[in-house]
Amino acid sequence: MNEQELARQIVQRLNGGLDNIKQGTLYQLQSARQKALDRHRGVRQPVFGLAAAGNVAAQFSHSRYFNARYIVAAGLLVLSLIGLSYWQFVMSNDNAEIDVSLLTSELPINAYLDSGFDAWLKRSSQ
Repeated sequence: MNEQELARQIVQRLNGGLDNIKQGTLYQLQSARQKALDRHRGVRQPVFGLAAAGNVAAQFSHSRYFNARYIVAAGLLVLSLIGLSYWQFVMSNDNAEIDVSLLTSELPINAYLDSGFDAWLKRSSQ
């Protein structure tokens, strides 16, 4: 006897017993089966391994917050913040050098603010 014949015999015996079941019991069995199927469909089983990597990427791509527009916008925001902080760092170093040169020079600060002084420096250096 192979597996198919055994399966057929089991199905015949189970189907033969259906005629003897009361309608109330049959209804309870059907509703219990439906509840079990609903619970089974609702529960997602975790998948581990390489197949999970593609599944995670697919879930993020279908998510409301992880689509391409939001990722590009977040990337541009991060790059702009990095650029702004670098620019401030470079400018603060330039300002510090100017402050040091003003404080250590022998000329008064008002001489640098005078527009005629700049013209006088250019004429005197020639």
